[in-house]
Amino acid sequence: MATLDADRSVGQYFAINLRKIRETKGLSQAELAQRIKDLGHPCTQATIWKLEQGHREPKLTEAVAIGAALDLWSWTELTSNPATFNVATAVDQWRRRAFELAEQTRAAAAAQMDALIQLAFAVRAAQDAGLSVEWAEGRAGGWLELTPEVTVLREVLAARAAEQMEDEERDRRRAEEDRLVEQIVGALENSGVPLVIKPEDIRFVGPDPSRDEDADG
Repeated sequence: MATLDADRSVGQYFAINLRKIRETKGLSQAELAQRIKDLGHPCTQATIWKLEQGHREPKLTEAVAIGAALDLWSWTELTSNPATFNVATAVDQWRRRAFELAEQTRAAAAAQMDALIQLAFAVRAAQDAGLSVEWAEGRAGGWLELTPEVTVLREVLAARAAEQMEDEERDRRRAEEDRLVEQIVGALENSGVPLVIKPEDIRFVGPDPSRDEDADG
């Protein structure tokens, strides 16, 4: 349920959220208007501009069409507090990204299994042509030592291991940076070099500017 601040209206929330999600999706006002028209609801670029500027309240049918055009979970989220709206749409963004990558992974896995099957046929043809088993197995690069399903799983696990190593390397570098900073700060402290600039320690060379001002007055 949307909650309102004392100085905010549903229309203002709608305006802020509409512009935010439109820009996040990389749509111009004209492109969004066209999407809405494609759904059968009349809309122009000027309409989107007025709504984003908060010059008028959105109509119910208009809000529903805009929510559909933006592929939102629910059009009512456009009337929610912008902070809540931002985190909700971030979840939607990464859910869609996970789904897209899952589809790509599925397609890549199918293509890889087909390639392995074709590799097996090619190796068998090489053997039938008189090439040695050792030559054929070496030329296959070890890809036929496991089933296609296992090779796909191996790549998934390898990606996970690489990600974990990347996280560990990032943590290691951060710890190393912190250690170096501590060493530098410690060395500066031991050498007597001041680490903080204090305004009260600043000394003017020459006439005191404040006195000049007093004299002019």
